[in-house]
Amino acid sequence: MTVSLMSSPKVRSVWIHQTVRFLACLLAVAISCAGAYADGLNPRESFFEEKVRPLLIEHCYECHGDALQESDLRLDSLGTILQGGISGPAAVAKNVNESLIIDAVLGRRGMEMMPPDGPLDEDQIVILRRWINMGLPWPASNQDTAESDATEMTPALGNQEAIGQVAESHWAFQPLQKPKVPTTSKPAEQNAANQKQSAHPIDSFIAASLDRNGLTPGKPASREVIVRRLHFDLVGLPPTYSQVQAFVNDKRDTEVVVAEWIETVLADQHHGERWARYWLDLARYGDTRDWQAQAELRYPYAYTYRDYVIQSLNNDKPYDQFVREQIAADFYTEDADSPSLAALGFLTVGPRFRNNRLEQIADKIDVVGRGLMGITVSCARCHDHKYDPIPTEDYYSLYGVFASCALPETLPRIDTDVSFSDELKADFQAQLTAKQNELAEYKEDLRKQAIADLKKQLPTYLDGFYLLSIARGKEIRGVIGQLKIKETAMTPLNARLAADLKNRSDVSHPILGPWNQALGANTKQFNKQLPRWMKSWRTNKDLNPLIRDSLVESNPKTQRELIAAYAGVMDGVLKAWDAKSKSADVKNDNQSSKLADANQEAIRQILMADGGWFDLDVEAVARASRLLGKGRKALGDREKAIAAVESTHPAAPPRAMALVDLKKPVNPFVLLRGEANRRGDRVPRQFLSLLSNVSDGPFTDGSGRRELAEAITSAENPLTARVLVNRVWARYFGRGLVDSLDDFGLRSSPPSHPELLDWLASEFIEQGWSMKWLHRTITTSHTYQQSSELREDAFAVDPENRWLWRQNRRRLDFEAMRDSIVSVAGTIDLTVGGRSVKLSETPYTTRRSLYAYVDRLELDPILRTFDFASPTASAASRAETTIPQQALFFMNHPFVAVQARELADRVADEAEGNEADAATITALYRRVFSRDPSADEITMAKRFLVAAADTNGQALGGVWQYGWGNIASAPKKAGDAEDDFQPLPYWSGKAYQASEAFPDPKLKFLRLSATAAHCGVNPAHSIIRRWVAPADGAVRIASKLTHARPNGDGITVSIRSGEFRTTDQVARGTIKPAVPRLQVKAGDVIDFVASPGANSNSDSHTWTITIAGIAGELNGDRWQSQKDFAPPAPQPLGRVDQLAQALMLTNEFLYLD
Repeated sequence: MTVSLMSSPKVRSVWIHQTVRFLACLLAVAISCAGAYADGLNPRESFFEEKVRPLLIEHCYECHGDALQESDLRLDSLGTILQGGISGPAAVAKNVNESLIIDAVLGRRGMEMMPPDGPLDEDQIVILRRWINMGLPWPASNQDTAESDATEMTPALGNQEAIGQVAESHWAFQPLQKPKVPTTSKPAEQNAANQKQSAHPIDSFIAASLDRNGLTPGKPASREVIVRRLHFDLVGLPPTYSQVQAFVNDKRDTEVVVAEWIETVLADQHHGERWARYWLDLARYGDTRDWQAQAELRYPYAYTYRDYVIQSLNNDKPYDQFVREQIAADFYTEDADSPSLAALGFLTVGPRFRNNRLEQIADKIDVVGRGLMGITVSCARCHDHKYDPIPTEDYYSLYGVFASCALPETLPRIDTDVSFSDELKADFQAQLTAKQNELAEYKEDLRKQAIADLKKQLPTYLDGFYLLSIARGKEIRGVIGQLKIKETAMTPLNARLAADLKNRSDVSHPILGPWNQALGANTKQFNKQLPRWMKSWRTNKDLNPLIRDSLVESNPKTQRELIAAYAGVMDGVLKAWDAKSKSADVKNDNQSSKLADANQEAIRQILMADGGWFDLDVEAVARASRLLGKGRKALGDREKAIAAVESTHPAAPPRAMALVDLKKPVNPFVLLRGEANRRGDRVPRQFLSLLSNVSDGPFTDGSGRRELAEAITSAENPLTARVLVNRVWARYFGRGLVDSLDDFGLRSSPPSHPELLDWLASEFIEQGWSMKWLHRTITTSHTYQQSSELREDAFAVDPENRWLWRQNRRRLDFEAMRDSIVSVAGTIDLTVGGRSVKLSETPYTTRRSLYAYVDRLELDPILRTFDFASPTASAASRAETTIPQQALFFMNHPFVAVQARELADRVADEAEGNEADAATITALYRRVFSRDPSADEITMAKRFLVAAADTNGQALGGVWQYGWGNIASAPKKAGDAEDDFQPLPYWSGKAYQASEAFPDPKLKFLRLSATAAHCGVNPAHSIIRRWVAPADGAVRIASKLTHARPNGDGITVSIRSGEFRTTDQVARGTIKPAVPRLQVKAGDVIDFVASPGANSNSDSHTWTITIAGIAGELNGDRWQSQKDFAPPAPQPLGRVDQLAQALMLTNEFLYLD
């Protein structure tokens, strides 16, 4: 199978030359690398305040602060960090390797490890690395130069009394009061269109600001522009040619036509999809958790939250209800299968932080505080907020709310309109039950083995109990390593015995009395009381004689010796039982049989009866098995198999990612500096003190989630409505009335139009929190519908268009851009709702981009290229970058080529005649731009088609090829007499194989992926990774091959090219086949061949290869088998295909006027 993403150099050069001539805009795309946040906000500051500053304060400031600067180094301001000390700058932005602070905390490159009182944890070092890679973000108010004194501002930071005084007059914290709609001072000077629109409240507020600044509104945009603008803004798809024509040619007044069209698109089921994407960014939606070793990372039911959002927006669910359900849906319904329970995904669909409870709650506080109210509550986690009136007590009041909740053991099924056939449902249940049974059987096997280990080595395990729970000098890993015992037996036994000691005070028990008495005491008490206890035990006739005699005989002087005395007796009992079990009288280990000695039998019951020491909880054993990698993988693989059925089977019933309250709510403590082991005062669960007018008492209804939700959505809350209408406004104009979309605190800039913001927020509440009312109100305004035309006089006064004298031209976001491609190509799948799809897997999905699978660990490369919001934290806006990779996506990516070909095929069906006919070009323009081309555009397109004929039909040149053949062959060039290479024709999305069926009926397990491969059944079916020399020269080959399967007899591997050949064998090991120099000519092949041994089972292996050009035309080039691995290249594009692709690269297609 030949693989390449571009044509041969000649073909590529001609195509790019013609395309660039046709589209001058590509130059700007290719060379501009600048990026900025659309709203001017740098959310990385939150990371610094929450993670970095507390770390520096705790571990660095004592020696490198304002009072002391060891090594002339100070770390309490960005300027002094960049200035550094005697060794140089402490950190270099975006360069971890050159940052001395990393060398210091790792103790590398000759530097003494810091801090001197103990190394940082791995997670703390990761925080510093991430901060450096982010570019050393530091809040502006503290970004001091080396010459300035950072301490001057420091005392004011966090002064809640002073901050509170400033907050009293801060615009965002003022109660909402609906202002009167102004009347413009110069209505007579407005043109007719503006006069007609003057009654619109938005236009009146905007006109007043324009008047004050000596500006006038722009003229109305054309109908063609308005309909395209409305369609993208409200449904995220381009209008069709027929829709545009119907809109443009409607004879009624424009105001009537526009209003009717707005109602039509607001009622469209795809409206909810468009606006759901923005909300999912806020909700940090992802289809996986973040990393955890051997854990199932997928969220099989995350999609139900996305479906809930789509449906809510389509149904115009009141925004206050929409928010309340996402915090406390379970409080508002008694139906166990209510679809509204899916709303709780807002709290649960985020990262899991390796099950770190503190981080999980911090994430929930952030998404609620910043995501819903635009206030950074999470910055008060370790100290009082540096800038806003949020004391750390407020943070922990909210902490208590979410600490009082947990994920349910089983996610609730929810009722939906989707139905499945009985056959499909039965198949799902059968597959699920089979995987669940596999897991249950595996856990039970673990439990049985753990009990067997306890019976075999009980004295050793009891010694482990001493080390873990009595002496408390070692951790579990150290104990099992020292004593050579199993974690699956030690951990649950230790937990059981420790709990018994804590909960039981029965010192008169006939067997465990001395055990409870001696081990329940601390060392000092034990040493003091032991003589008295021993005297009592010697004379205690109720004490089991075997235990009494052992204690008297051993005369223990320490708690460890006492445990050993018990262990000796119990081990003897187990041996006696084992002997009896093997006798003819007892075949099974059952409770109906007894030891003849009553004293022995009583001790055996302590160990083996139901509820005894050996009655291990199966789940406790399973949890213990996760301690080591092998156990984690074995358990994780079985859990993943269950999740795979639940997340991929078409009949898997939907479930809500719900949250439930604990039976007993948590009354939280303030954690000093955010550290779990440093408790301060206890605080009640309640709302922010800043907004005490909304809710000023402790929460009393369970966790308090319902009360929190109602406080957030209260009409008295000055933040919630303001934040929402500002974000919606920003989507329509490219910028909010307030620049910062997710921080309305004291550092936020004031609104450009404060009266308009408050009018919109107040009216929004009065209109029943209706999102569609808000959309309707904005889109019916002249301010929204005006032209984006640049006027020099207005530009001179207001170059940033802050006063909205024109509409802003905006680039389509990723979702609208990709959806437009599949829409104009006619391939789009408009199914609403459902599971996520992977955009980069082939065959490429044509579902709307909203449904992209969001993998927190490996975000799809297409999403990364186009500024997709990070799913790790709530995002009210996205970065807007213009980078070469984006242009390369349009020019080179197979997805675009496939859609261009589909578009050309449809045009061919719509237009008759040869490819250069005006009818073909017109059909393309109508599909891509929803309009007819001009005469000049037809002429230019014809020239493009003629020039493109030079490349039509030329084959793509592949460097890597994947197939199979006989290891004994010796080809020099592809297709020569010695060449029996057969390509693997089927691409699975991850690997090349013989057919869709795996294993293939004939060729069995032949398969080859980026690094891994499996041979066929005999040497004639060897797996081959082939490299074809693109030019003359010499190469050097380095590679690494690993065969790790425990079964099988290994494989034979060969690097061959004509008469040249290397041969190696490997079985359960690693080799590094290499060739120091090999001369090749253009078209010569180098085959990397793997052949089975006598036994073709377990022949999976990995082989990574690097080929470096060292002479001739290849000198300096480099090919890497893993990095270069790619799906099959699309067929070469025809002339009309190329024109279709070129049109999809234009500004007209990618921007919204």
